[in-house]
Amino acid sequence: MLDDVTPLRQVTTQSAQADTILYQPETALRLHYPEEIDKRQPVGDNPPSGAIIDYYFKTAPKDEVTIDILDASGKLVRHLSSKEKKEGEQPPEWPDRVERAKTISASEGMNRFAWDLRYDDPVQIPGAFYSGNGPKGPLALPGEYQMKLTVSGKSQTAPLHLAIDPRTKGAEPALQKQFDLAKRVNDRISELHQAVNEIREVKLQIQSLHKRFDDDQRLKAALTTADELDHKMSDVEQQLVQVNMKGSEGNLAFPNMLNERSDSFSHSIDAGDSAPSKSQQDVFQMLSGQLDQQLKKWAQIKSDDLPKVSALIKQLDLPALVITEQKKSEQ
Repeated sequence: MLDDVTPLRQVTTQSAQADTILYQPETALRLHYPEEIDKRQPVGDNPPSGAIIDYYFKTAPKDEVTIDILDASGKLVRHLSSKEKKEGEQPPEWPDRVERAKTISASEGMNRFAWDLRYDDPVQIPGAFYSGNGPKGPLALPGEYQMKLTVSGKSQTAPLHLAIDPRTKGAEPALQKQFDLAKRVNDRISELHQAVNEIREVKLQIQSLHKRFDDDQRLKAALTTADELDHKMSDVEQQLVQVNMKGSEGNLAFPNMLNERSDSFSHSIDAGDSAPSKSQQDVFQMLSGQLDQQLKKWAQIKSDDLPKVSALIKQLDLPALVITEQKKSEQ
């Protein structure tokens, strides 16, 4: 049985000779699709959900293939790639649960990807655990979008219409308010995760110094100062994320910190199709204020303590402590 014969309707004499084809998709319906599939019992496969993107390659591309989904104003909504990315996702605990694919195929012949209608996920913390599936990008609003398929420097585009759920017709203003808050939460989670990643990057460098030079008396003063920096960073880190969270049920034994609370809050906003309540607005302001306090402390550590420790280390002809600047596409 064919789930979608849209590509067949677009076949022409000219397209049959093409090296690459991006087919115009059918209208997609804006629904809350499941984030994973449970395979714990014999079940059939449902048709793919979301916006179905079909594309064709006469021969398998040697270079990376990307699909960018843009909104009506040309702003990036989602970036997809055939290059497998080692993301900091929650380690798998339940082998019977299959998450939605995040890497697009680039095989000879027909290819298909089902976009779940969500914006790019926030910056991830490698190896972080959550009670659920972790933070996701906000659900796109109904409207006009554009898909751009790029391979070997050449691009093709196709329009995509995302239709509102008929059950929520007339709720566009409420959905806009919901999206605006969800986008702000997504951005704040990215800031939080980026700070944790930076802290852990510096802590790893300090650990490496200890492994190499613990017995070197010349570095004793520098390592002592580095340990003081490590303690300061830990104070911030432990407010941002539960460092003892070693499994999805770790919150039964340890309190949720800002990261876990922000994740739970983001899912509460996304639970239905309605404008955020006053309580949700208040919770966002509270969480955002708490995050600002910790980010301010981390900024001060980066501007004051980190350079001092780096200067001591450089005096011993060793590389300074650094924080790698991440490009948006790498986050």
